[in-house]
Amino acid sequence: MIPMNEAVRIVTDSVTALETTTVPLMDALGHTLADPVVSDINMPPFEKATMDGYAVVGADVASATKSDPVALEVVEEIRAGSVPTKTVQSGSASRIMTGAPMPEGADTVVMVEDTETENGQVRILEPTATGENWVPLGEDVRTGDTVLTAPRRIRSPEIGIMAAVGVTEVPVYRRPVVGVVATGDEIVEPDDVPAPGQIRNSNGYSMAAQVLRAEGQSSYMGIAGDTVEDLQRVMQEGLDTCDVLLLSGGVSAGVYDLVQGVMRDLGIEVLFDRIKMKPGKPLTFGVCGQKLVFGLPGNPVSSLVGLEMLVRPALKKMQAVVDCHRPRVTATLEASFSQTPGREQFVPAFTEFVDGSWTTRWVGHHGSADLFSIADANSLFVVGTDQAEVAAGAQVDVVLLTEW
Repeated sequence: MIPMNEAVRIVTDSVTALETTTVPLMDALGHTLADPVVSDINMPPFEKATMDGYAVVGADVASATKSDPVALEVVEEIRAGSVPTKTVQSGSASRIMTGAPMPEGADTVVMVEDTETENGQVRILEPTATGENWVPLGEDVRTGDTVLTAPRRIRSPEIGIMAAVGVTEVPVYRRPVVGVVATGDEIVEPDDVPAPGQIRNSNGYSMAAQVLRAEGQSSYMGIAGDTVEDLQRVMQEGLDTCDVLLLSGGVSAGVYDLVQGVMRDLGIEVLFDRIKMKPGKPLTFGVCGQKLVFGLPGNPVSSLVGLEMLVRPALKKMQAVVDCHRPRVTATLEASFSQTPGREQFVPAFTEFVDGSWTTRWVGHHGSADLFSIADANSLFVVGTDQAEVAAGAQVDVVLLTEW
């Protein structure tokens, strides 16, 4: 058995970023940007009013007051999307809307709240400093400026920025195609009523969902029976069509735990097959060229934890994500927790930030087969290999499972 940190290192060292492709702008959310984005225009592309009001010559209104207002002739109205046709001179003003281009001659915008109108004139009731309430051409961005560096995760702001600079096809790292297989003669699909000795396939579907949360492309490949022939067929199909192959079950030491042997038969180099972790000790990882193969335990909690801690970082690194691991925090343990020393344990927990600090508590699952209690978990607190008990009030390392 190898320690967890060594297993993580082996997996991430085996991964390289996939090739790049392009996707339409509206499909780019969540992808990793592959190339820098450069602006094709100045932003704003013209001198622009930032308030509704009147574009004026600043010197005309510098001393305006309610008791001694300045009256100016209104020569035109400029709406956003229109182009000024009149020049503003001393003694005149143009009514202007937020976002509209400044007219020639004007150097100040007086807010509409500081004015009143009468008989084609505007009366300025308060002084406005010259240069207020408008921005110059290119204040935010100049043509040729890099507006987005790469690699970076594309969020809503990045979508808006690319739209603003005319990018409609976005260069991104390709998302990995991940084959998902449940193994075992006892497994049936969710729409089947289990016969005696059978259970429904929860692992295949939860694994596929976790892959999607990691921005992978999930390819559900069904259930493989406990025969060498069936496993060889589905695993070869996975190697032929996927970047990553995930199998659930068949990796322990029983007579029908055949996954590791079939992996070797297919030329998959097994890099480890046991980890000093709980849950999830019998987790197998191998490579076949650039393809990755994970044999995850059949118990649901073990499968979930192994996928989050080992598979997810690999999928993220394939997409050139810089920080590919789940965030960690230090939290106060609400109640004591005990274990049998010997393996690092990742305990399903509920963690929250309260009054300026993190607290965490065990959700009380009944072992690695207890899938139902995990619905209350949003994190995993970590108990060290040599720790038999962690006292209430102790500080523990917590892996946050945000949006899992």
